[in-house]
Amino acid sequence: MNNYTTNTYEMKREIINFSKKISIGLKKPTGKFISDMQYGLSKGGSCLVSETARALDEDIKLNYTIERLCDNLNNLSDEEKEMVWNNYLSEIDKVLDKDNAIVLFDDSDINKEYSRKLEDLDRVVDGSSKDKRIVNGYHVCEATALTKNEKQPISIYSKIYSCKSKEFVSKNDYTMKSIKTAENIFGENFTGIFDRGYDDNKIFDYMSKNHHKFVVRLDDVRTLLFKGKRRKVGEVADSRKGKIVMKALFDNNEEKELLLTHTKALLPYNKEEYTLVIVYGLSEEKPMKLLTNIDIKDKNDVIKVVRLYLSRWRIEEHFRGKKQEYDFENMRVRTLKGMNNLNMILTIHLGHIAMLADNIDNKLLTIKIIYASKSLKENSIVWLSQIARGIKKILSYARIGIKEWKDIEVREKYKQLELKL
Repeated sequence: MNNYTTNTYEMKREIINFSKKISIGLKKPTGKFISDMQYGLSKGGSCLVSETARALDEDIKLNYTIERLCDNLNNLSDEEKEMVWNNYLSEIDKVLDKDNAIVLFDDSDINKEYSRKLEDLDRVVDGSSKDKRIVNGYHVCEATALTKNEKQPISIYSKIYSCKSKEFVSKNDYTMKSIKTAENIFGENFTGIFDRGYDDNKIFDYMSKNHHKFVVRLDDVRTLLFKGKRRKVGEVADSRKGKIVMKALFDNNEEKELLLTHTKALLPYNKEEYTLVIVYGLSEEKPMKLLTNIDIKDKNDVIKVVRLYLSRWRIEEHFRGKKQEYDFENMRVRTLKGMNNLNMILTIHLGHIAMLADNIDNKLLTIKIIYASKSLKENSIVWLSQIARGIKKILSYARIGIKEWKDIEVREKYKQLELKL
């Protein structure tokens, strides 16, 4: 495990081979830029272009490397981005669970509290703060699917947007784009998991009409029809008791005993029938209310619905790893286009990590990476942070970048005619 030279070589080879796969069809300079960014993010562990440039260890002035990376980042064309993204989707298709696809939908934010000059700077709720402060920043719409073996969250849609930009239509517009991306990959056969922010009739309608299964957490103010009478779900939850016992194990090895109950309910505006599942014991304050169109025949189906929703926690870990391990909120790119280009490249890098984690039992390199991370936990549900740290540790022993791995064309010097006097 301590053979640093071998491990570094294997890690570089893994990154370069992956970069080549997602660069198929690109021009050579763009392909080299993608390789530089994938390696720089792996070793530098930061969204700062300056840290990525330092990680490349090029034998030229650092400013020249930074300028080259910034120019490529801002000049990446829509055609090139589409090509890279389609290559990425083709790669992650190998680890997606097409038979029992679970897609987690959620929104996040980028806190730019002290920024003033960024393009279309918006006002967002800082989800990381306890008091939910409103600060300068941007919204992020994300959709992640779970992999076949280890159920790792792997992004299939990620978009940074501002309500103040000219092309902004609505939040629902980005949500629908993320759902349609899942449709393009899985067809009808996927289950969408949504948090309270997606408690919307448009979501229920679209998912039902297109034959997609869903589980949505409801707000207390949501009104449903119970036996022909309008009642708020919060009142219904307070008036019932859980009869089904379920044990849930969380990432900190804390086991909780939950009590569940369920009942049929109708949406008032279209009289469509769904099932309301109520979960007691997850929080001391209020029970959790879930609305689903999944058929429930017995208590095992009720437990299945709750477990499906609890898997949504994995996208929270995805966001946390993105922000903590790669300093996502500290990116210093001034334009929305540049931010989204950088976000796409980081998303692809995180997808590579999810692919490595999904083959944890079959790939020796992944085991070496986790060993190098020196994590306190031997086992984890989401491996993003451990693998990111392990890769960074292995590459810290590299004394040169990846120049020797690139196919650089060396041209002969121009032979000028000389007159000997």
